[in-house]
Amino acid sequence: MRRAIKDKLSGILDDSQAGGTTQSSQTNDGRRQMTDRVVGFVREKSGQIASTVQEHVSSMTDMTGALAKQKLLQTLFSSGVVQSEHIRHALQIGIGYFLDQHSHTSDQSNAYTRREKFPTKGGTTPSHSIPDFDIEAYGLDTFNALLTLYGINCETLRSHICTGELKEIVNPSSSGSLLYLTSDSTYLVKTVRDYDARFIQQKFLQEYFHYIQQTPGTFLAKLFGVYGYIPYISQQRGITVDSFTLRFGIFANIIPTNLDIHEKYDLKGSSYKRDANFSERIKSSATFKDNDFREIHPQGLKIPKQIYHHLKQILTSDSEFLEKLNIMDYSLLLIIHNMDNPIKPTRSGSFEALMGSVRDTLLLGMTELRAKNQTNSLYEPKERLRLRRPNETLGFVYEEIPKFDVEYAKEFGGIPAINGKGERLLLFLGIIDILQTFDICKVMQRQYQTVENRDVVDERSIVEADFYARRFKEFLFERVFHPADEEISTVNKQHRSSLYPEILSS
Repeated sequence: MRRAIKDKLSGILDDSQAGGTTQSSQTNDGRRQMTDRVVGFVREKSGQIASTVQEHVSSMTDMTGALAKQKLLQTLFSSGVVQSEHIRHALQIGIGYFLDQHSHTSDQSNAYTRREKFPTKGGTTPSHSIPDFDIEAYGLDTFNALLTLYGINCETLRSHICTGELKEIVNPSSSGSLLYLTSDSTYLVKTVRDYDARFIQQKFLQEYFHYIQQTPGTFLAKLFGVYGYIPYISQQRGITVDSFTLRFGIFANIIPTNLDIHEKYDLKGSSYKRDANFSERIKSSATFKDNDFREIHPQGLKIPKQIYHHLKQILTSDSEFLEKLNIMDYSLLLIIHNMDNPIKPTRSGSFEALMGSVRDTLLLGMTELRAKNQTNSLYEPKERLRLRRPNETLGFVYEEIPKFDVEYAKEFGGIPAINGKGERLLLFLGIIDILQTFDICKVMQRQYQTVENRDVVDERSIVEADFYARRFKEFLFERVFHPADEEISTVNKQHRSSLYPEILSS
């Protein structure tokens, strides 16, 4: 909006100056006209300006509150007042209750927030053995409509959330955040900041729903619901029930659970300090970043031409949608399964990459328990969700891509690709972290970074939403993905059969 106001005022001044140069006798009239037009414009935009200032002040207040809440949560966990085990069970009980009620009740409330008490003894809600708590459900009607667009129902979602134990991935006492993985690794349940929850309610959810409705092939992270957990804490500790609510979002895990993951990248399009840190690089399932990709894949990845153009169209639409909502700092999570070389790449990295990152731990949790789930026959396969896989999203015509290994693509749903060594790959991808707006806190952070080091300010992750989207698209389709020509060759099948004999014989 600031840019629009600046352009409008510049236009007014330019028009006035052009008219004022004709005759000296018209100078005073020109000045009065210019003044009247500027005053009129300011009056017209005053409401928008006030609204923008109010949003910025609110975001700063929310940020301060989020930091205080994160610190408080760490204290409560460290002291044993709140236990992660209780939260996990409470979420399963509460989410299961609301999904069950929503699927069997025809008379639904129009309220965005619905709250229910869950006493130990039960009653209208199930009995349980953990301390009393409340659960809030947000936007149930809209999320139920989203489930229909996804091709699943409340019973299916409830089964995946409530069957087995939620697995804790992040230690809340050290990070102040919570991340859980369902027993079959199909869903992630992660904490959502209060101001993100407010953004979802006030603006994001309805826009997101309409976009999913119009763009079923989107690669945006799939959001299935938002819930709040409210523990009963003694008043003597200075915390009332209403002042302490932990909010969680349910997201689909886009990482396949039936294939080995050889490479994993978190790509933003920026370059400043975009290297995996030392502790991340030594992990067996490391999450690499932009500079790592540039070094490991200097020639990028080649995919069939028609798939390249379809992928470019969809990801461009996705980034433009996020730009419209002033969202930035999102990432493309790129997962690579190598059909010809099971040896995972390594990179020494730079000294800057020695700094740790909690966010990398969140990404690690997406695949940490994949191998265990492969041998667990108690849970139904992920296909039961009937979510679109990458190949279905792009509408592959397999007969038109004979140079690539389409057997794997058909079976596992990945996008066929080839790296610079000619090795055949399957790609799985999605855009994650889609709730961060370029608010006043990000504006202030960018201004500080400009003062700190002006030379690299445009290479950082914190930039305006329009610049972020443009850089993101350029990086993906100029450095990461390339359309393959017809002369491309691949590793022979004999090599592949020695690596995957069990799949070829099946």
